[in-house]
Amino acid sequence: MAQDLRIAVAIPTFRRPERLASLLAALPDRFAELEDGVSVEVFVIDNDPDRSAEALATSDDLPVATTYAPEPTPGIAAARQHALEVTTGFDLLAFIDDDEVPRPNWLRALVDTWRRTGAAAVAGHVRTVFPSGTDPWVLASGLFARPLREDGESLPAAGAGNLLLDLAWIRRAGISFDASLGLSGGEDTLFTRAIVRAGGRVVACPASVAEDLLEEGRATRRFALARARHHGQTQSVIELRLADGAVARAVSRVRNLIKGAGWAVRGARRQASGALTRSLSRRAAGSREVQRGIGLVQGALGAAAPEYARDNAPRTGGIRAVRAALSRLARAFSPFFRSVTGVHTSQPVVVLTLDDGPDSEWTPRILDELAKRGATATFFVLLTRTRTHPELVERILSEGHEIALHGADHRRLTSFPRAEGFRMLTESKAELEDQTGHSIRWYRPPYGALSVSTWWAVRRAGMTSVLWTTSALDGRDAPHAERLARATSGISSGAILLAHDSRAAAQDGADDPAIAPIDRAQLISDVLDEYDRRGLKAVSLDQALRSGRLRRRMVLVG
Repeated sequence: MAQDLRIAVAIPTFRRPERLASLLAALPDRFAELEDGVSVEVFVIDNDPDRSAEALATSDDLPVATTYAPEPTPGIAAARQHALEVTTGFDLLAFIDDDEVPRPNWLRALVDTWRRTGAAAVAGHVRTVFPSGTDPWVLASGLFARPLREDGESLPAAGAGNLLLDLAWIRRAGISFDASLGLSGGEDTLFTRAIVRAGGRVVACPASVAEDLLEEGRATRRFALARARHHGQTQSVIELRLADGAVARAVSRVRNLIKGAGWAVRGARRQASGALTRSLSRRAAGSREVQRGIGLVQGALGAAAPEYARDNAPRTGGIRAVRAALSRLARAFSPFFRSVTGVHTSQPVVVLTLDDGPDSEWTPRILDELAKRGATATFFVLLTRTRTHPELVERILSEGHEIALHGADHRRLTSFPRAEGFRMLTESKAELEDQTGHSIRWYRPPYGALSVSTWWAVRRAGMTSVLWTTSALDGRDAPHAERLARATSGISSGAILLAHDSRAAAQDGADDPAIAPIDRAQLISDVLDEYDRRGLKAVSLDQALRSGRLRRRMVLVG
């Protein structure tokens, strides 16, 4: 009999209040099937910035214990990562999507398989339920059919629509969902493949069934073919993410270009055969293979498009779609417009960066914390602050840390007219070099906002743009545990952490909403303690590069 087993059930949702209500109503019966001693709490991860699920998720009439946990960052990847971050203290985490209905024994079967196998992740079965009147072509294509695996069968990867995670194992391994995948999807495949690469097992549990109630708008040929194309894109993108080094990525691109062409040719042959024999299943399967092949090529070329586009997102077609694809392709292969997002290093170090200071209250306390550990950091400063606190600039440098430029103030670089932005960069760099007596190499754009023209302006000013791998979420309201989890989950050598030793205000040109007071020194202390437990040391970017080289990615944000 289980004792004190705590299970969190996470429901990522986006503007489906009716489906969410149906799912919540079905959960009490599924929870009643569990053994005594097992407690369950539901977390509604609302990915809608308008918080459309809030009224339902915070209702006093809910049949199950529910926590409302909004995550406004667009994309299912961010929602799933948020679920990991808000479920500290639980033993297991079960994902189920807001358009699914759990069948009898859904959660009990997952837990039983986890106990029996000791797997890091258990994947239940998702069965699609089609609306009445669905086009026979869609049914014949097999696009929504998921293979039924053997009980306990080891899997190379799995989706997260019906997935149970051993949280203790996941946290020991430091695995997280890659929120940079944004709206593209594939984060669950990458996540579960990372589990396998780290030595964990992902096993099948066919006795756990969640029914996917397909919406009428998706039961169409157009959506089915787009889905097949996206599957190919995802496969290419995930393989590129897992490739280690430029040579491996090049090999991956070539392999998927060849593979994609092969799928497309084979699918075209099957389409032709189906037309000659009047076989609906052959025609549909051939069309599916052609689109999968196209997707493999698009993913290899960096021209993949997001699957989970928001309702208000601009949609393109015809010539505009071709231009967008060509633009993505050019960016994928361009050596330009790339900013620093990490460091390639074999040393167990994390680059700690601190923005918006110096600050008379927090900078000295954070410097004290760093001194206790012999750690260093790169401080991205605002000239509105350095002019007021030159003594803190002097202390930062005297204690072995690095000074970099965040701006004359905290206005977006992309908000400046082109000539004015370049002038601000060059004059700010010169002023900071005069004050510090050191060359200023790095520039971090406020809010991470860079366009093609501003990227070039940074380069012309003699600096390199530096972004980040993950953040401490200390620029917005969030629980301390969530901030700590975001700053430490999935961190590996060479990652860059974005944190703040102050918060830009109106006098700095910022127009951000107020947030609750935060002990910034305590947050940094707790983050560094967790890094210490993992054998990682915080260092400045300059220090990390003494045994490594820059890792860059093309990131352009308005």
